[in-house]
Amino acid sequence: MTEILSKEIIKDINEFIEFQIKDKSIPCISVSVIARDDSSKKKECHSLLKKIYHHQDTKSPIPTFDKTLFRVASVSKLFTYVAILQLVDRGLLSLEDPVTKYIPDFHPKNPQSFTYSSEKEFEPDLYRKISVFNLIRHSSGLIREPIEGNYFNEIQSDLVTLVKSMNESSLVSEPWTEHKYSNAAVAVAGYIVEVVSGESFADFIEKNIFIPLGMLNSTFKNEYAYTEVKDENQLRTATGHMWRYWDENTKDLSVYKEAPLTYFGMFPAACLATTVDDISKFLQFFLQDGKPLLKYETFVQFLTQQPLKSPIKPENIEKLEFPYVYDEKAVAKTPTSIGTSSYGLGVDISNFFGYQVARHGGAVNGFATDFRVLPELGLGIFVCSTLDVCNAVSIQISEYISCQLAANFVKETHSIVKLNNSSLATTMESIENRKSFLNSTLLATEIPDSLYDHISGYWYLPREGGEEEVFNDNDYVQILKSYNGTVYSKDVVLSKLALLPIDKKTGIQSIITADRMSCNQVMINIPKGFNFNNSTKNEFANKESTLILKETYIRDSEEANHSLIYCKYKPLPLKSEITIQPPLTEEFKDLVGFYMARDHMAMIFEENGHLNFNIEWLFNYKMKFLSAVQKGDVSIVYFLLSPTAMYNNEIIEFHMEKGVPLFLSLSGIKFKFQSMSTSGKQQPGVYTKDVCSKALDQSFTIPFPFEDENARINHNLVDLATISPTLKFDIKYATTDNFTGIQLYKQAKAFLNKDAAKCLLSAHNWLVENWNVGIIIFDSYRPWNITWTMAESVIPEFRGVYVATPKKGSIHNRGGALDISLYDLSNGKVIEMVGDFDELSIRSHRSYFGGTELQRWYRKLLTIALMNNNFKPYEQEWWHFDIIVDKPLPVLNVQFNEIN
Repeated sequence: MTEILSKEIIKDINEFIEFQIKDKSIPCISVSVIARDDSSKKKECHSLLKKIYHHQDTKSPIPTFDKTLFRVASVSKLFTYVAILQLVDRGLLSLEDPVTKYIPDFHPKNPQSFTYSSEKEFEPDLYRKISVFNLIRHSSGLIREPIEGNYFNEIQSDLVTLVKSMNESSLVSEPWTEHKYSNAAVAVAGYIVEVVSGESFADFIEKNIFIPLGMLNSTFKNEYAYTEVKDENQLRTATGHMWRYWDENTKDLSVYKEAPLTYFGMFPAACLATTVDDISKFLQFFLQDGKPLLKYETFVQFLTQQPLKSPIKPENIEKLEFPYVYDEKAVAKTPTSIGTSSYGLGVDISNFFGYQVARHGGAVNGFATDFRVLPELGLGIFVCSTLDVCNAVSIQISEYISCQLAANFVKETHSIVKLNNSSLATTMESIENRKSFLNSTLLATEIPDSLYDHISGYWYLPREGGEEEVFNDNDYVQILKSYNGTVYSKDVVLSKLALLPIDKKTGIQSIITADRMSCNQVMINIPKGFNFNNSTKNEFANKESTLILKETYIRDSEEANHSLIYCKYKPLPLKSEITIQPPLTEEFKDLVGFYMARDHMAMIFEENGHLNFNIEWLFNYKMKFLSAVQKGDVSIVYFLLSPTAMYNNEIIEFHMEKGVPLFLSLSGIKFKFQSMSTSGKQQPGVYTKDVCSKALDQSFTIPFPFEDENARINHNLVDLATISPTLKFDIKYATTDNFTGIQLYKQAKAFLNKDAAKCLLSAHNWLVENWNVGIIIFDSYRPWNITWTMAESVIPEFRGVYVATPKKGSIHNRGGALDISLYDLSNGKVIEMVGDFDELSIRSHRSYFGGTELQRWYRKLLTIALMNNNFKPYEQEWWHFDIIVDKPLPVLNVQFNEIN
């Protein structure tokens, strides 16, 4: 069947995947495509494509097909479901059995009543209603993560302890009433496999799935947890990579952290490690009607869309002409908190232009997978990216491969033609249109300023008069421009936007997401000949002349026109033209900050008037205040996550003492509060004061590598204290209030190149005249020996990020850099920003979106003032700005007392 892959198809697939790797900076993508030969009697399966793609700059070992283990995350669940169904086939278990039959002491609490209306009452002991079916159908009502054995625990538990910990949890919803994805539920199902079989889960899977399929290099055990190549013939784990929004560089692979290889207590839900060769054999199992692991009727039931309460099995399965059909009506019968969903016995059921797709994705530290089978077409695809949470990219690759190969598999005899009254030509035309769209995404360009002006700001779901506001994360989308000019959409995730070429058939030009977490989703379609000049100022008032975002959202132009944005203004706006964000209420402001767990943190921040919850580094969800309880000095504040959140409808408790947070609890999982204040503390990554003092003493003896007597004499530095009476000074390095903890300057002076000083004065005057705030100087010109001292005072990883490399000489050494903030002219107080000056943490990064709305607004105000006066903001430090010059300024080592 390899002739199906023509040179042209291979070329197109390669180009599409290689584009994703380069555009999204993905270290490695592994792909396997399996096809079933329906013309053969045994319906044999063949490999059509098996390839490992990698970024040209990756430093990690390149994976192999047979000796490199990939952590496939939640694709592991498919093996747990198959194990349960094997026990059903053997008559040892029924899907309708209550969980308490196998775990008599299983008794999670009823949902917490204060999350519902006062009229809501539950019958006692709802846990008794949970069946084995509900566990794998994700309709049990259990919390998403188990209290023990989850992603966040410092110490991982065994499966027995995990199951016991569930008794400390409360159900999120009544069993059978909604789809609620739950790792905890699948872990409990894995424990039931142990109880019924009398074997460990890993041993049962090995004997009953791995060995029969020939998956001899796969494991659920905690082994091969290393990434270095010790022996080319020895199994090892692929290197996973983790990224953050605030990396500040989306092209440099060196900013990634190697993912930890934590073995979770919930291993039946997330801990399969397998090779490309082995997972290809599992694809074959799906394409061959479940052989040799399951009975045919059981396998068909596995892929049949299931209701929430109890399992259904199609009648006369053996006589069904089309056993794998996507039923649109079944979707509407399976409500979730975010709409509708379609699941078989655990497997996600969707459709590809009318054909059923059985799939499961997976995301774990450093890996993003997509496993899918189109059973009627006879096509199976596996894609694994070695970069955190870029599942959208893996999914798009799977879809693109499906589009490329579909013409060789679609037949007149298929259900799409016979049952849906759709012609083969119509189906193929739809597939070709989708393929053309995906090809066009390779030609996407940046959003031009002329277009951004008409799409920036908040887009809201329109509500009828008097309609009550719905609490969810999807009621608005923000389109914003970063300080570096990149345009993003922001809702639950932050995604870069791009502009497609004009469609030749329709004349429509589309704006799409073009990022790791959202890829090729159409956000806005711009109709042919659309006249932006005719759109009204408030597009809520005249919807006929507006653009629509995601076919639903309407832009609030009035709000957008009064927002401060990162751009080159001509001229800079007046205060009367801009809306300033109101401050967050003090009681909620105390909750803002970092809450730490193993390999993860939760971050609480304010956005658009709501407290938000950032979890798993990359997902942001609104929180709704429920209640607060005070007992002496201790208080507990309760919030509810929205129905559309990943942890939908789960409760967050903040435990505080004397107004200071101690920890937060997410459905019983604790995250410890960590103060990020640098006051009087030695920061992580900074050596002791003794080391810093010795470095300072030594710096005066180190030969200056840029000696230039002419530059020394004609330094062009001016004393900033002489240029404006309203400039304020707090020269941090003339005190001990800096990251080294020692005094680096003998004099509290601030000098700057005279041309840069003129630009500074212009920015300062605009702030004073329009905003009643002024600039406070922390540092400016810095002698080279001080930069050498700073570099010797921090760990090597911080050099070139938070501290300049003395070999190159910093812009500070050239008299062209400023470390500054804002102060209130009315009271002289320094305005609070998202983090402290000289803080060597993510709070200093410009893409950091934590803190309060007002803190970020003032950071933006400061940045815009300097950007519009010939300064460039430094990525890793919100307070640092470099002058833009045509010719590099000379590096200087002139001490303050030597400057005339």
